[in-house]
Amino acid sequence: MNESFLNQLRAHPRKRVTLAELRQAWLSVHPEQVQHPERDALMLETLIAYAEQGHLALPAANSFERLGHPRMPKFVTLIACGQRTPAIDWAALPWLPELGFWPLLTNSEKHAAFAINEWMRRPKGRRLFVPLRERALEIFGDEKFLDLRVRNDALFAGKLPLSALGAFLVSPPLPHRKADAPGRPVVIVENHHTYWSLGEWNVRAKRYATVIYGAGYAVSSTSRALDEVLREVQGTSVLYFGDLDPEGVAIPLRIQSAGAGEICPDVDLYQLALAHGRRRDGVHRVFDDVPTLRRWLPSLVSEVEAMWIEGQWIPQEGIGTELLHERGDQLLA
Repeated sequence: MNESFLNQLRAHPRKRVTLAELRQAWLSVHPEQVQHPERDALMLETLIAYAEQGHLALPAANSFERLGHPRMPKFVTLIACGQRTPAIDWAALPWLPELGFWPLLTNSEKHAAFAINEWMRRPKGRRLFVPLRERALEIFGDEKFLDLRVRNDALFAGKLPLSALGAFLVSPPLPHRKADAPGRPVVIVENHHTYWSLGEWNVRAKRYATVIYGAGYAVSSTSRALDEVLREVQGTSVLYFGDLDPEGVAIPLRIQSAGAGEICPDVDLYQLALAHGRRRDGVHRVFDDVPTLRRWLPSLVSEVEAMWIEGQWIPQEGIGTELLHERGDQLLA
């Protein structure tokens, strides 16, 4: 255990120690880490160990920073030696078989797991599947308690599926511009300016049931929301259109690998971009860009690769309001 850091915290005049004060105390003990890229991660690991040993309390999930890798607590609360709670005999507790993995958990994880255990032991009656934050509020009194603990629709490193809690993650809603065109495909576009132009044109043209703003790779975290959009607009399939550069053609494949279902390229829009879009210099090549291009746009590989070899790429904004309104009906017939 890092006794020097713990002694620095114990010398603090108040129970609550802010993140800035934590970092200052850490650097006073570890001045060699002033430029260390993993400094926060190392300090957080130590703080978690202190919390498990009863020296301090970490705040609830909503009192962690919103950004950062890792997200850091905005403060910790010191616990005086005489205030430490007695050790719990975890083996003597009535664990359910679903939580039989409890010996593998850290002390703080055991507290969370046992709260879930006790909730699961209650008489069920008719229990619906509900959004995760609703269930977290019911079990822990903190709707965001489980936010940072979920990975791949499960808790405790995949050991307990959210379905055991009758809960599911709710995907952020997808912005989309609906047209009165049920039975047509939907199209996801990467950037918001093209989303506006294509959506505006499509209200009249009715080529797509709706135009969806993908926000780059962000749409990969909203696969359930994509299903909801398809049901709402009665869409038949999902198309995608993005920048014609290595990153742009890789995004839809990554979205598919994240569980969004089958997504196909909108070949007509890509061909329109090649024919009428403005080419820009400065394409950023990556080692596997041609195999990725071959997977995403097999029919256009030779033309796009030749453009990349010349150092050029095409932003999707080349398919804009003027082109669509003047010649869109003809070019996308």
